[in-house]
Amino acid sequence: MLADEPRTSTITPDAGGVDVLIIGYGPVGQTLAALLGASGHRVLVCERRVGRYETPRAGHFDHEIMRVFQSLGIADDVRRIAEPARVYEFLDPDGSVISRLPRDWSAPSGWDASYHFYQPELEDALDAAVRGASTVDVRFGAELVDLRQGVDHVVVTLADGGVVTARYVVGADGANSAVRTLCGIPTKDLGFRGDWLVVDVRPRPGAPTLDIPDTGQVLDPARPNHMGRVAQRYFRWEFMLVEGDDPTEMVKPERVRELLRPWIGPQEGEVIRQTVYQFRSIVADTFRHRSVLLAGDAAHVMPPFLGQGMSSGIRDAATLGWMLDLVLTGAADPKLLDLYTLSRRPQVIDYIEESVRVGTVVCETDPVRAAQRREEMRSATELPPPFEPPVGAGFRDGQPLAGHLAVQPYLCTSGGKAERSDDVLGRGFTLFSLVEPDAATTAAVSELERAIGLRSVVVGAEGVQEEGETLSDWLKESGVVAVLVRPDFYVFGTATGLSEVVGLLASLRASLSLV
Repeated sequence: MLADEPRTSTITPDAGGVDVLIIGYGPVGQTLAALLGASGHRVLVCERRVGRYETPRAGHFDHEIMRVFQSLGIADDVRRIAEPARVYEFLDPDGSVISRLPRDWSAPSGWDASYHFYQPELEDALDAAVRGASTVDVRFGAELVDLRQGVDHVVVTLADGGVVTARYVVGADGANSAVRTLCGIPTKDLGFRGDWLVVDVRPRPGAPTLDIPDTGQVLDPARPNHMGRVAQRYFRWEFMLVEGDDPTEMVKPERVRELLRPWIGPQEGEVIRQTVYQFRSIVADTFRHRSVLLAGDAAHVMPPFLGQGMSSGIRDAATLGWMLDLVLTGAADPKLLDLYTLSRRPQVIDYIEESVRVGTVVCETDPVRAAQRREEMRSATELPPPFEPPVGAGFRDGQPLAGHLAVQPYLCTSGGKAERSDDVLGRGFTLFSLVEPDAATTAAVSELERAIGLRSVVVGAEGVQEEGETLSDWLKESGVVAVLVRPDFYVFGTATGLSEVVGLLASLRASLSLV
């Protein structure tokens, strides 16, 4: 049950060709490159900048994303630079707490629910994972200027005159994506727009500890603002621009210091970034155009009030990684990639709409409505559940758990120590069951083991024990005896009895367009 060696791609590129060309080397492009490289595919990443972008942008990811990092073998490195986020607070203009949302709930992925981090440090860890894949090449100062699609390949022209042929091209090149523009992929504006000054501060050695929340949204109609931690070593403030503000004046050092004065002075903290961002809510009409695919901000942009922008992009990479793997190895027909938009886009829209809903509360500038909303939040007696919408497709409709995140149990094998199941089993589709298979089930499992490397685990069988009851309780509470989990950790389907497992596996085969 140990992880398999990478399977060899059936694509044989020409001398200047690769399996996948990724445009953009931010966290999304890095994650996808590392996933594909770990599977043995030939990948080229082209980044238009002459080096890595060493300025922080994103500052939060969740347990699901830590599980992706775990699959890349960098979870321990990420834990050293990321700090668990414990609470999300809404504050009165005077700083008193209106509502406190704890983030210490038990997350299904087996990691802390939320983390804060400093993006250049995270990119260091991802870069190491990419560099560890011998089939991945990264080129800086390589700007895309044109792409032309053939029947089964894409020819890309770079600004320096270089030409690259790739089986697939993935645009992970940000909100102003050249890939999306060259393909003529339309976008939909979901209606949110706001300009915010974002300021990152590094405390100076010996400075007193700041008394600010993990994440605090200040519901001040005069100037809505945010403050929070970015790992242990950095802090971030965000100030909404209101009527009469000039963006060029807002970023001047004297104005920034004026806004920071209530919390930190120049002797206590060094400003390392000050810039005005326009928060938007946009989603591409499709994430696939023939042999070109979009991921991250190239496919969707959302306000930051849930901290799910980068996380949604890494979810794109996790899903696209296994789909491209099956197509490139010849296991699945390329039409499987149609499932990418259907799976990712509805969930992304759910995250955007929830971010907009929270942003509408935060950004209220009418004093009367703002006071009403603060009072409604103050009088609420129940905490909302964690917001974790299902994927939009790629699962069996109507079944318990289908489309939702799977738990990650601890497994003991052959008397060894308990480890997280992904570390024991490796990447791939996994069938977890509480019942021993019969002959028909064994045959169906064996067929998919050969086709796609399916892992099958009977919990409680000889040689496989669960430490604790995370998986067993999850299945029993849902009234099922088996669950089939996709490589991106979402449930494909379940079975309420042994007799249904063969049908579940047949449904997977059909869904994946297996050859």
